[in-house]
Amino acid sequence: MDTEQIKSLLQKQQSGQLTEEEKAILDTWYLKLSQTETANVDEGDMNRRLDAVWTELQADKRSPQKVYKLWPSIAAAASVLILLGSGAYFIAHKQNATAGKTNDIAPYSAIATLKSGGRVILLDKTANGKIAQTRVTKSSGEQLSYEQAAQTYKAIYDTIQIPAGGRPYTVKLTDGSKITLNAATTLRYPETFSKNRKEEIELITGEIYAEVVHNPAAPMQIKTPGQTITDIGTEFNIAAYHDEPGSRTTLVNGAVKVSAAGKETTLSPGNQAILTASGLSNTPANLMVVTAWKEGLFRFNGEHIDVIMRELARWYNIEVKYEGEMTHEVFYGRVGRKRNISEVLRILERSKKIHFKIEGRRVTVLSN
Repeated sequence: MDTEQIKSLLQKQQSGQLTEEEKAILDTWYLKLSQTETANVDEGDMNRRLDAVWTELQADKRSPQKVYKLWPSIAAAASVLILLGSGAYFIAHKQNATAGKTNDIAPYSAIATLKSGGRVILLDKTANGKIAQTRVTKSSGEQLSYEQAAQTYKAIYDTIQIPAGGRPYTVKLTDGSKITLNAATTLRYPETFSKNRKEEIELITGEIYAEVVHNPAAPMQIKTPGQTITDIGTEFNIAAYHDEPGSRTTLVNGAVKVSAAGKETTLSPGNQAILTASGLSNTPANLMVVTAWKEGLFRFNGEHIDVIMRELARWYNIEVKYEGEMTHEVFYGRVGRKRNISEVLRILERSKKIHFKIEGRRVTVLSN
């Protein structure tokens, strides 16, 4: 994409006239910039590159007032983008007193549990191998596999809970389908399926990535609060957290049918069904952002700080408070999920628009 195209899109973004297709093009440009423009550079070079990009984008702008309005939404976002895209290169060299090492929170602090065979099993404290008195085998990489039931079928359901701050797990069902659970997720599912696979899987709350072994004669159904997702040979992501304004079902491969609120929509790859209080919609999605959690990444693509903090709260099991007037800037970029929270917050602070204070498991968001 050349400079004139970028300037045109940024001008349309400023006036709120971007189409969905143009939004996707601009998002892709941001992400490509984060991945290609910041490798192996020092801080001075990074800042000079940002200044050069900004100077080009501001060329031919005639109204100082417009430049002032555009600067927070583009320049601040770009600075966050560059620092995140560089893999937080300067974390080891610069520290911020509000998010120091002395008061920090690591990921994977909470223990996942499995209710199976009339028992509550602490998964993170259970050795790999067959779990006694169950039909479950635990293997490396936090994977659970179910063995086929005996000839006499009986509908038995297990429940796995990954708390906020917990480590994601993958469950392999008896039909070969795999479901990976994100933090703050509770899933109920059958230990085995009948021939017609009529048993429903229930996402009580949270986020899952499903890789379904398709059976056209017996499609799998997954229920979430207020909707039902039916597979049509597919790989998809469902996010249905109670603290989010809507549930999102995003198709990666194949097809799914989403039924909710008396309506029904069939997704094609790269599209997303969004269920909110106003109804059910079908819209294009950014698959890299949707599936980033499964790849071990936080990937921010124009999110406001409250959206980011809800994600961090689930991952690190923290309480979030806000003090002062919050920034309306949006943030772009990516960072690994295995980092302590202070490192992630320090990166966000480089925008100069926001600061943080950590007190135990409480993180306070402070205006600049």
